[in-house]
Amino acid sequence: MANYLDISALKELNEYRKKIFALREEAYKKHKIDILENDTLSALSIYPIVSQYDAEYNINFSRNGEDSKSGKTLIEQKASRIERKKRSGQYPSAGFQFHAMGNIVYSRYIFATRDKATLDLLRIYDISLTANTKIVQQHLLGERQKWEDKNKQIGRTQKHDVIILPEDILVNLANSTKQIINNCEVVRA
Repeated sequence: MANYLDISALKELNEYRKKIFALREEAYKKHKIDILENDTLSALSIYPIVSQYDAEYNINFSRNGEDSKSGKTLIEQKASRIERKKRSGQYPSAGFQFHAMGNIVYSRYIFATRDKATLDLLRIYDISLTANTKIVQQHLLGERQKWEDKNKQIGRTQKHDVIILPEDILVNLANSTKQIINNCEVVRA
């Protein structure tokens, strides 16, 4: 569905863009980090929450490899935007996307859901207990196998290589604790 705006709206949006680009340029000149990249914005918004309970947590700004680390533990991070349902006012469960053939086995994962309109963080799942990371890994490796099986069945490699970890898997992990930090529910398991 097309969405065209009138000239005054386009001019107004362009003024916002100019302000955003100026801030991006200022940050880039100082730190050589593009704060407008999706992964960077996501990681920077997660940092103030996770760093409150993990003083060693730090972000990897490189495009390849792990997303963050704590001490010597490498962390994979994923975020998903979800929209509040109009009828119930509730948020649906999210899905976290991985590349089927990417590195999906880590000893710690951080999954975040955010409101699609405001980008506010709603829930963070910080998964580091071995039994729980194995549940995540088993699901992802099973989805990878299904993807590979489909490739064999159709006789070629699919262009769409996304596999999904449903939030529902994370909701009832063993030995989880919950707390609210900066209006975000943090589940550590």
